[in-house]
Amino acid sequence: MKVTLNWLKQYVDFDWSPEQLSERLTMLGLEVEGVHKVAGQFEGIVVAQILTKDKVPGSDKLSVCKVNDGKGERTIICGAQNHNPGDKVPLILPNFALPLKAGEKEPFVIKERKVFGITSQGMMCSPQELGLPDQVDGLLILPADAPVGKSFAEYRGATGGDVVYDLEITPNRPDWNSVIGIAREIAALTGNPLKVPGIRDQRSGEKVQDLVAVRIEDAELCPRYTARVVKGVKIGPSPDWLRSTLEKVGIRSINNVVDVTNFVMMEIGQPLHAFDYHLISGSRRGNEAEKPTIIVRRAGGTEKFKTLDNVERTLNADMLLIADEQKGIALAGVMGGQNTEINDNTKDVLIESAYFNSTNIRRISKTLGLRSESSYRFERGADVGICDWASQRAAQLILETAGGQLAEGVVDAYPKPAASKQIVLRHQKVGELLGVSIAPAEQIRFLKNLGLPQVNSTGAPHVPMVAAHTDTTTLLNKEAVTSSEGATATFEIPTFRVDLKREVDLIEEIARLHGVEKIPATPPRGAIGANAFDSVHDQIADARRILSGLGLNEAQGQTLVSNSECRVENVELAALANPLSSDMDVLRPSLLSGLIHSLRHNVSRKNYDLALCEVGRVFERAAGVSPAGQGALKEERRIAIALTGQRNPLFWSGGEREVKFDVYDLKGLIEEFFEQFGLRGMTYNRRAESTGLFLESATIQLGKQQLGEFGQLLPPLAKKYDLRDAVFLAELNLDLLLARRNPSRSFKSLPAFPSIRRDVAMLVPEATTHDAILQVVKQTKPANLESVELFDVFRGKNVPEGQKSLAYAFTYRNPEKTLTDAEAAAAHEKLVEQFKKMLQATVRE
Repeated sequence: MKVTLNWLKQYVDFDWSPEQLSERLTMLGLEVEGVHKVAGQFEGIVVAQILTKDKVPGSDKLSVCKVNDGKGERTIICGAQNHNPGDKVPLILPNFALPLKAGEKEPFVIKERKVFGITSQGMMCSPQELGLPDQVDGLLILPADAPVGKSFAEYRGATGGDVVYDLEITPNRPDWNSVIGIAREIAALTGNPLKVPGIRDQRSGEKVQDLVAVRIEDAELCPRYTARVVKGVKIGPSPDWLRSTLEKVGIRSINNVVDVTNFVMMEIGQPLHAFDYHLISGSRRGNEAEKPTIIVRRAGGTEKFKTLDNVERTLNADMLLIADEQKGIALAGVMGGQNTEINDNTKDVLIESAYFNSTNIRRISKTLGLRSESSYRFERGADVGICDWASQRAAQLILETAGGQLAEGVVDAYPKPAASKQIVLRHQKVGELLGVSIAPAEQIRFLKNLGLPQVNSTGAPHVPMVAAHTDTTTLLNKEAVTSSEGATATFEIPTFRVDLKREVDLIEEIARLHGVEKIPATPPRGAIGANAFDSVHDQIADARRILSGLGLNEAQGQTLVSNSECRVENVELAALANPLSSDMDVLRPSLLSGLIHSLRHNVSRKNYDLALCEVGRVFERAAGVSPAGQGALKEERRIAIALTGQRNPLFWSGGEREVKFDVYDLKGLIEEFFEQFGLRGMTYNRRAESTGLFLESATIQLGKQQLGEFGQLLPPLAKKYDLRDAVFLAELNLDLLLARRNPSRSFKSLPAFPSIRRDVAMLVPEATTHDAILQVVKQTKPANLESVELFDVFRGKNVPEGQKSLAYAFTYRNPEKTLTDAEAAAAHEKLVEQFKKMLQATVRE
């Protein structure tokens, strides 16, 4: 929503600077996303009078003039020859820019400068320099009655400077989608009255009921529809004030009638539409056509309709259509039809001002992919009570800008008028919720200033609307101010405040106008309880801390993803019934697709070396459960890791400066995470074949439960996402990790006795894994064995085909005494024999 400073000042008086207004709107809840200052036409140019004219010493063509700019005398060097003392001319002052000419990108700024040793303090202008159509060889000589010192823009009737505010409107406040709605907030804060434009009676003798009828066939989708007719208009360009006002807020000027409807929509927030009255077909009786009837109905099953953007659209039975007896003429609340568009030949205009069901308008707009200023407002809920006033306002402005005569009366189809709504405010409750004492009179004043009429009160006096600076305590006696227990006030809720539904909503309004910044922050009081979720939250925080400590950066992916990117097997996807787009049509069944997107986002910005993680939820459809039934979705917490690029950051030395991540880096990260998180006893089972996601991969088991998987992304998929290096991914079931976690740790003293190390190099079949070696060690249970470490893997010379050489270091230590070589040798020989027996290992001497 865009609004200008000057437009707001037409409806409420305030003297805040543009910056102060921005700050106060933000504190009221109207977030200011941007502020744009618009320079006025001919800014810095004034009407000046030439007092003297002399030649510049040393120049044949230049003259030096003394001019009066209304504030004093200035010295100007000029090269034109058509001026004399006493002439009045436009003078641009230093540090202001000439109007941009066609093809210019940067304005030309006038500076004080020395010419032949004389300082020129501005420039007298020609019409060409001002972008005016006058053809003059020299300066623009103004009439003798031109007032000296007056702004040249004002002298010519041009617009001055302004400030445009771009506001972020919350969906629950549709009244803020209007200039008057925002001005009402300022009026409530300042206490100054809101100046709503008056409506003058300009009716002709002809009655509108004789010109048009309205029939609503679906009152649920269209509770109210009003129609007025203005006859004898002259279509043409809008006046400067109207065109300029709309253009500042981003609306293109079309013609005087259409611009009026857009102006009123921005002014009061009520979308309007103007039809060419004679293009609306009526029914026929014999050879005579009867007055047209506006029919508000649902579209036919596959009815075609061409909107103003020249696109023919196929409608369905859920879409509301404005029609006559023969055809559709507008897509209700969204866009008008080309067949009744205002054109240069239009003489009579029918003004539509209606209220449409917000849910239906949102569905129409989304289904057709058609958004407009009108649909934007109806989707959020318009004001059903303003329809007639907006119609009158538009008719009045059409008469002013396009002429014509207004038919008497209005056709107002309103089958079920909205019932008035009232809310009771307990004054004591305000203090209880806000934690700050606000006098009942002050509470009442705030709400009345917002346009909420007070119906009655109990225990508190009736307070008139007063200015913000008035001390309301002087209006009441001391007892009435200090004793608000049990006192209430009842307020009628106007139709433009669709967000006010409960007492707490009124209290929120009081807090806004009192000033949220004035409500002190207080620490929570009372006992601190415990909840099982707190423990889960803390454990997840531990997981994040450990992952961060391992050098991983946490990413945050989208919960909604594209079906085409879900490369998971044996999972029924949780599809959305009404997706926003094809890129966001299912709930993610895995975190990996989001991490891959994060990798691509970084790599496309030349950040090639990445170590990312994500902690989040994934979803799948539960088997055998109705999509709408209880437990239809299964949720699961997971951890995902992604590595690509170089292992270490760039450095000037070191043997591994350019080494890239491999699968063992990923496995090492996982093992270290398990160790710190309190999980032990995992096994890794390599898959024999590739999957739809991994080139090679392995599952992680703890007993019979699969904790997760990891592996290398298929190279074709990496190439699809423009990832130049190998990508390694892992995904773990965090819920299982939390269930099997044992974070307790035991501590023992440092060893007091020396260790003995025995190294073994052995040939084993190629398929033998490190895990198989460890399993043999666990089953053998050699005495005093403290640790096992693989320190070399070799294939090549002197190693038979189909085998590999593994070298291990076994460390033995007795915690209670010094271990002898004989004891270590006995235990070690037993272990070596088991390797030979169970793994067909050949010990290399």
